[in-house]
Amino acid sequence: MIVLTFSLRLLVFLTLSSAVLCECDDNGVIYANGDKWIRNNHFLVTCRNGKIQTLKCVTDSGHLLDVGSKTYVEQGYEYTCAHEQAETLNTNTCPTFADFSDDIFKDRFAICCISRRFKGCVDVNGDIVKDGFFIIGNQSLKYCRIQPNQLMARIEPKGCFNGTTNDDIHDESLHIKKYAVWREGDIEYRCGDDGVHIQRCFPKELKNKAVWAGTAWIQDDGQVKTCGKIH
Repeated sequence: MIVLTFSLRLLVFLTLSSAVLCECDDNGVIYANGDKWIRNNHFLVTCRNGKIQTLKCVTDSGHLLDVGSKTYVEQGYEYTCAHEQAETLNTNTCPTFADFSDDIFKDRFAICCISRRFKGCVDVNGDIVKDGFFIIGNQSLKYCRIQPNQLMARIEPKGCFNGTTNDDIHDESLHIKKYAVWREGDIEYRCGDDGVHIQRCFPKELKNKAVWAGTAWIQDDGQVKTCGKIH
């Protein structure tokens, strides 16, 4: 009986360990093996054995393109869906007499070629934040954390920022927790993995009846209305 109990515990431990190893971390968001999600608004990806793999590309209108497919033209824009060549970044390739114009960048991290250390994180405007809060697309709030030796850095997800460019990004009253839902006038917003998005609308034309984002309707006067931007 003791051996059986030990075996069961070992089996449970190994199962849990295997599940954890198969998870994917996408900028602080954990996905289970087999999960699918839209990454950076233009890629349908999945988690396979701990690695994020691209399944399809997504155009602005939501059309899915197979990886390796022929060029696709939509509303005057040309789309190509292909695997990116693996980019090898090495600080040893920096010039001997480097200056600030030689900074190198990877996944929103800025690296100084003079010190060959992490310099900071890049915000939505292309500015470098040395440490602290910063914003990327769709008011997505992040925190740039550089270790004292500057050889390691991390971008931490902090929800969303419900303010303007004139507001103080450190004002915590404007910080919205991830997955929080709130309403402003006739619009209901949600803070998701990719920042602030419209979740529902309460149009007066429909007697304030709630409609989900992505819904379109024709009014009595013939006008076509939509809830949120249709991708």
